[in-house]
Amino acid sequence: MFFFYWMIAIMPLDQHWLWGHAIVGDFTIVKAIGMLCFAIALLRLMSGHSSPNFLLTKQARWFLVFVLFQCSSYFVHFGQLAGPVGAYSHVFSVVTLFITVLVLVDSPKRLHWSLLVAIGAVGFVSLYAIRQQHRYGAGSRPGGMFGDANEYALVVGMWMPLAFLWALSTRPKWERLLCFGCFGLALLGTTFAASRGGFLGLVASFGYLIWHSSHRVRHFAVVGGLLVPLVLLTPSSSLRRLEHPDFADNLAANARLTTWKAGLRMVQSHPLTGIGLGNFEAMVANYEPPHGLVISLCHNTYIEIAAELGVLAVAPFAAVLFTAYLSLGRVRRRLIRAQRDHEAMICLGMQAGIVSFAVSACFVTAWWEKLLWLHLFLTMCIVRLSRSPNAEMTLGRRIEKQPRKREDQSELAQCETMP
Repeated sequence: MFFFYWMIAIMPLDQHWLWGHAIVGDFTIVKAIGMLCFAIALLRLMSGHSSPNFLLTKQARWFLVFVLFQCSSYFVHFGQLAGPVGAYSHVFSVVTLFITVLVLVDSPKRLHWSLLVAIGAVGFVSLYAIRQQHRYGAGSRPGGMFGDANEYALVVGMWMPLAFLWALSTRPKWERLLCFGCFGLALLGTTFAASRGGFLGLVASFGYLIWHSSHRVRHFAVVGGLLVPLVLLTPSSSLRRLEHPDFADNLAANARLTTWKAGLRMVQSHPLTGIGLGNFEAMVANYEPPHGLVISLCHNTYIEIAAELGVLAVAPFAAVLFTAYLSLGRVRRRLIRAQRDHEAMICLGMQAGIVSFAVSACFVTAWWEKLLWLHLFLTMCIVRLSRSPNAEMTLGRRIEKQPRKREDQSELAQCETMP
């Protein structure tokens, strides 16, 4: 599992000088470690040490339907453009991550460490965003190792609710300090990133978290005490960009409206098959007015999926998010009845993370982000562990071996002595 945790730790470091270093072509060290983990998972699967039911959860089945839409797009639009090759490499990496996670995360202990390492990775990548802000000063919008402030805010926002709840849970002190530190770094980094979409997702997720928490007043006070000063005192915060946008902010908003309209025109022209996976940026100029060309991604995950794969492809993608959210809710209710507060907190934090992504994805194209899919795949592991009858300690139930009563033992001894 060392290599698996290592892979999670460097997952957001695709542009790092070391981990993002290309060995051959576009094959980086991050990808090499990912393939090593995939090979370990296959060996473990073939040796019989792990036998996960890949179709156990609804979100897993919807994920495979979404992958089917993506793969069929290759044959429908075969040879039309050379651009989609990179997009299909994203599909392959996400599928290998799906297999790797479901095979290797087969116990509550491994799930616990996977989540904790992911929180640590989010805190570590936020250090780069903070350093960029310190280096380039006010007016800059750091994106850390993601290269884009909006993308960074979206991904980090998924894991911040879990880090926040973990820091307030009844866990060992070092875990709480680690999670609180990572939460503080991520909060500071997203404040400097000043992503309006990320800010809306963060507000939605923490509003959801506080509303469903058993300590609403305490959590509201802590979040407000941390968030409000940063938002009000930072010159280029996302709230200031929403209330008092400058020329660059208005230009970015108009550019998004232009690409959204172009994406809707693509959907209107190709409602069933789309224009092909990965072709949006290459073809967007054909669907924009000649006096206002904006050559970029759509900056809306749902519209871009509909434009590239057809409107039907939006349904399985949205269903993955929705069914993951619902399954976490069901497991959380069982955990509350079993008085497993920490595990119930994990489910609530991951639900809030899904809420954050669902909102922020309206302003960023990010269906390929590996930390997004790691989050969703770990929800599948939570559901599987909550249903496991074999583990001595599983999420949602505690199976204890009761000592045999003395009367039963005496009756058994008599039966054994009978001829």
